[in-house]
Amino acid sequence: MPPKSRRIPGYDLLRVLATFAVILLHTATSQLYAVEVNSSPWQGMIFWDGLMRWSVPAFFLLSGALFLSSDKPLSEILRKNALRIGTAYVFWSFVYALVSRPDGWKSFLYTWIAGHYHLWFCWAILGLYLLVPLLRPLARNETLGRYYLLLAFVFASLLPMLLGLVWPFSPRLHALGAAVIDKINIGLPMGYAGIFVFGYFLAKGLSPKNERLLYLLGILGVLFTPVSALILSVRFEREMTSFYPFLMPNTVFPAAALFVFLKNKVKRGTPLLRLLSDASFGAYLVHVLILGLLSRIGLSSLLFSSWFSILPVAVLAAILSFAVGITLRRIPAIGKYLS
Repeated sequence: MPPKSRRIPGYDLLRVLATFAVILLHTATSQLYAVEVNSSPWQGMIFWDGLMRWSVPAFFLLSGALFLSSDKPLSEILRKNALRIGTAYVFWSFVYALVSRPDGWKSFLYTWIAGHYHLWFCWAILGLYLLVPLLRPLARNETLGRYYLLLAFVFASLLPMLLGLVWPFSPRLHALGAAVIDKINIGLPMGYAGIFVFGYFLAKGLSPKNERLLYLLGILGVLFTPVSALILSVRFEREMTSFYPFLMPNTVFPAAALFVFLKNKVKRGTPLLRLLSDASFGAYLVHVLILGLLSRIGLSSLLFSSWFSILPVAVLAAILSFAVGITLRRIPAIGKYLS
């Protein structure tokens, strides 16, 4: 979780919105493989999924803005922030392993260590914590930071997107391009660290011209993501979500645009906003469990038309998830390590 610092209301609101967007995304996809590809229910699920893909990059932008702007030493990050993330992971992964009922203790142990599908974020953010001492001076050097962002954009974002555009028309050319990128093996800019550093640069502020450009790219990206999947899936008669990965420009730019907009426009926080922001990680951790419970009583994306049922089910799941997150935070001594 982010280091303690002056509260920025726009960050609090983005954290809450991104958490709800993840819940909406997982509500949409929870029944995805129970319906036929390109059917109306499937298209509704894919649409809502694509519309919310900006949510995960938003978390990395927030973390980068906070940790790279701070002078907090690595020892303190590991002792406080990493310990909280790690403890929460161990606890919730154990809970999800129990719920999944694996066959035998070896399978249970494997499931516990590997974690439920949405807990991958804990591993990713822990890895970024370890990189903070390297990324902080790099980001604060204007020339090196911009060069790093250029590399990250080209190799982790732009080239994969171009290859995604090529694949439907020439799988062989796509394979060749992927092989070349793999041989270059330029590892450091290839992961979520690029979004982490991008968050720091966005927090410093943009010129009015660049801000307007970012808003345009954000709007285009959030529309392109689901529309591309629907069009390509129909055209090739199979699931085509080539542009859904979280590092794609069409998923990062909407998150960045919303980051800048909320940071600039939301100037005053409220006790409720702070409460929800503090409970957002707990809501993220528990929401998949709550979606499973709701599905058991018939409340899922298939309640009626998926185009219209996903949103109300997600709202209900979010209300319950944030309620659990708030409750966990109030447990004396251990609450902050579980959420």
